[in-house]
Amino acid sequence: MASYLQNPFHAQEGTPLPLLTNFLSTVKDGTAVRAAIPLVGIATEEKVYCFYTKGELPNFILSFPDSTFSAEQVDSSRSCLVHFEFTNQTVSITATIHSVVSNSALELTAKATVTHAHARNYFRVDAATPIAASSVAQEAVVSEEESWRLLGDTIDLSGSGVLCSFHEPLEPHTRARIELTLPARGTEVIIALGHVVRCRKIKEHFYHIALHFDVIDTESQDKIMACCFELQRRYLRMRVRLEGIESQAS
Repeated sequence: MASYLQNPFHAQEGTPLPLLTNFLSTVKDGTAVRAAIPLVGIATEEKVYCFYTKGELPNFILSFPDSTFSAEQVDSSRSCLVHFEFTNQTVSITATIHSVVSNSALELTAKATVTHAHARNYFRVDAATPIAASSVAQEAVVSEEESWRLLGDTIDLSGSGVLCSFHEPLEPHTRARIELTLPARGTEVIIALGHVVRCRKIKEHFYHIALHFDVIDTESQDKIMACCFELQRRYLRMRVRLEGIESQAS
């Protein structure tokens, strides 16, 4: 693929529309992409995989699996973020919702590429690594009943938060001290303060808990993003190898 956006995360906001249109014209119909779709009454976007089809550029169509969401749930007043993932780079663009084509398709209008700093809040990658969450108050002023510490594993990770599994539940909005062992970085541990966004029981003594980073230094956040991009590159290389094996077998 021609690299019209050589380094998208260092591009300026508001990439010239002809350049963006040229890029979209090179993307094959049916390409799988990731999108953050805004829903009515929900502050955080719904992150979903979907399929790209060219429209009258800079418009394009995203098609979703059935029952992902209903048409009336889509908040067309807010922008979407769409990630195009290729072997050597990921291009992320902002787009407005032009129309709801159906319950499984949206027509969007591309507006601009996004910077690395903006993308870090959305880019998320599967990652399994140890994590600990504990109470944030000082031990001297916390009773034994109020003090807690959970050990678990991450499920996916981004620069703004983490989805993890624990054997005990945590109530939404609970503040937590987060100790994250960086994937692909040996035993390096990142410390952050955050809160519980949601908690879902999967089975007895097994919960999926989403944590948002409220206080984290820029260096630590950049290290997390570097790990995310490294993991994604590994996944893409693995996918390319598997596709090569499948094509040889056929």
